[in-house]
Amino acid sequence: MQIIDFHVHGGDFFRLRDDIQDLLTRRPLEPGADVRQIFSQREAMKAYLQGYGVSRAVVLAECGPGTNFSIDSEMIVALTGQDSGLIPFGSINPNFHADPVAEWRRSVELGVRGFKFYPADHGFDPMTPGMTEVYGLCALHGLPVMFHTGTTAQKDAEQKYIHPRDFEPIIAAHRGMPVILAHAGKPTWYADALELTESYENVYVDTALVDVRALLEFGVETRRAADKILFGSDWPVCGSYAAVLERARNAGMSQRLAQKVFHDNAAALLGLH
Repeated sequence: MQIIDFHVHGGDFFRLRDDIQDLLTRRPLEPGADVRQIFSQREAMKAYLQGYGVSRAVVLAECGPGTNFSIDSEMIVALTGQDSGLIPFGSINPNFHADPVAEWRRSVELGVRGFKFYPADHGFDPMTPGMTEVYGLCALHGLPVMFHTGTTAQKDAEQKYIHPRDFEPIIAAHRGMPVILAHAGKPTWYADALELTESYENVYVDTALVDVRALLEFGVETRRAADKILFGSDWPVCGSYAAVLERARNAGMSQRLAQKVFHDNAAALLGLH
């Protein structure tokens, strides 16, 4: 089965904040795998992921404190290049980008295929006027938007804007904009995140840092939510890719659901069929 990973980080490893570099180099990877090289080099990333059956991966920008505000849309587009296997998602941080709309236009011109926003980690209100205008543009152009949901490990975060329902006004107002609730509200609000996928046609969740067994407890096999779950690893935060895949594959999904989660749901969202 081919895999589409909807949640991978990359950029320039040495522009990460020192404490995050330390965290990622202490996470166990497979023998011979160098997180610094894979994170920073296109061919190394592609080879690493393909070794585990990943045909495509969404690679996320994060222009915020943890990346010294440097891993922006331009860096991610440069990292992914014209490689159809690596899909660039930009990032806008209104605490850093004085004009979010101008940054949106710049990112789209560069070639991003969607965005990830980090209100919790970056400490901004997602409903500010500039960001609201950005959502309208994403809806107009059908660009997917991912929000971090659930508790965050960012050491200086206030744990605000982390509940999946914090984003419901945005979801309801911009139904032409696919919204991915990253981490599915981990570890507390899985039920709310899954209910939003069923209440709104444009809402999805990913499995980044989520034990898939926790989602199965809500009966997703027989619910509409089965079409809205996207596999995401959150590499390199997750550590060993092999271990992440093993846990997901052994979570108890039916073959039908596994096909949807690992590939088909993401392929449909990205227009790859």
